[in-house]
Amino acid sequence: MNKLGVWIWGHLPLKHRMRGRLIWLLSPKFVVGVSGVLRDEEGRILLLRHTYRGKTPWGLPGGGLKPGELLEQCIEREFMEETGLRVEAMSMLSGAAHPEYKLVDIIYSCRLLPGESLDAFRPNAEVSEAHYFHLHELPQSIPPGQSRLIRIALAQARDRDD
Repeated sequence: MNKLGVWIWGHLPLKHRMRGRLIWLLSPKFVVGVSGVLRDEEGRILLLRHTYRGKTPWGLPGGGLKPGELLEQCIEREFMEETGLRVEAMSMLSGAAHPEYKLVDIIYSCRLLPGESLDAFRPNAEVSEAHYFHLHELPQSIPPGQSRLIRIALAQARDRDD
């Protein structure tokens, strides 16, 4: 905001609540997407073949943040909806803004809860397949941006482990 804008804002006779609404109204809006990296004991990454993604169907489990939902709740819910698996969101690995899509992507590392196994996966309307892949074996039909985010997230996870 420029000096004139700051001066006007400071002198507007608006209550705090009205200022908050005005800020919200004038601010850009973004969708927040939350994805999860789940690795098996061999270090492979779980990818899902989504039924609605056309030429790039493979990708991480995930989806959009709902109003009032925490990021961790979002990825745990999305895992359950897409795979039937119960997971725990462990830590945020990476985030990226995609202004051209008005999207913010957040990636969490996740772990399976005790008693859970990919053997329990059943295809559904949203996801037709679920498989673990080594980083050097990622399918060609994964969106390039998501492939890049997976590599960044795993590099950040390695840095934390060192």
